[in-house]
Amino acid sequence: MVPNIGENVKKLRLEKGITQEQLAEHLAITYQSVSKWENNITNPDLYLIPKIAEYFEVPIDELFKPNMKGYKNKAQRLLAVYEHSGKKEDFEKAEKEYEKILSENKADGEDMRCYGILNEHRSYALATRAEEFYRQAISMGTQAESQLILLLSRTGRNEESIANQEEALKNDPDNVRNWQLLVSAYVYAQMYEKAFDMAKKGLEKFPSDAVLLYMCGDACRMQNKYDDAILYHKKSIEHDPNYGGSYYSLAHIYQDMHKYNEAIMAWEKVLKYNLDAGFDVNAEWPLKEIAKLKALLGNM
Repeated sequence: MVPNIGENVKKLRLEKGITQEQLAEHLAITYQSVSKWENNITNPDLYLIPKIAEYFEVPIDELFKPNMKGYKNKAQRLLAVYEHSGKKEDFEKAEKEYEKILSENKADGEDMRCYGILNEHRSYALATRAEEFYRQAISMGTQAESQLILLLSRTGRNEESIANQEEALKNDPDNVRNWQLLVSAYVYAQMYEKAFDMAKKGLEKFPSDAVLLYMCGDACRMQNKYDDAILYHKKSIEHDPNYGGSYYSLAHIYQDMHKYNEAIMAWEKVLKYNLDAGFDVNAEWPLKEIAKLKALLGNM
């Protein structure tokens, strides 16, 4: 005899609100068989175990646990299934059930907590998959290092990211991109002083690189060194008018400094840059910022 399984079947059956006859009909067996399980006389045949777990929407190992916890509702059971399997389809089933609870205004604090757990588990799974794709892209010669650095930062792996880029720079210091990527790793780790020092050091080797100039400017901005930031961003644009990062940064800096007229002119340059580059879809943001700043000036 396998302990617990009969008791757990009974607990799940009662939770689901069905009779022994209904469970037996679904499994194509007699209700007497179900009764024997629940009274610890016999165990279900092995081939029935997956069917029972699927029917009650629980992981198979749950059926064998002593003192198996009852689930608050179907959504919580489906969450347990997804935690066990990690399969996309199991996530979607649980998500659908939680969305149903929300739409019916039946969700309480425990439902919200569990829905958060569901999405957190899914986010980890998606992050892992994204990392795999980025690494494959890099191995195929596509520049996806920046996306990988950002992903590692978002998942709390800044030290690993920095170590990777330090090693890359050590192996090939004549590649300007290695300098840029290491600076990015420092920025995402919020090590702005180190980012500035590294970008400035890179500029000694590549004095006209617009990206490193932009990075110096943004590192200064993050430290509220606005005058220095403006100088670096203007130099970046001077060396490469087609590199757009500094246009945005200048607009933000002038806003931070409450220099609204300068900010409007900077956003107008952002708008022109996007339109000239054919990025029509990006025109809405600068237009909104310009309108907002003009309204602020009108109220002053």
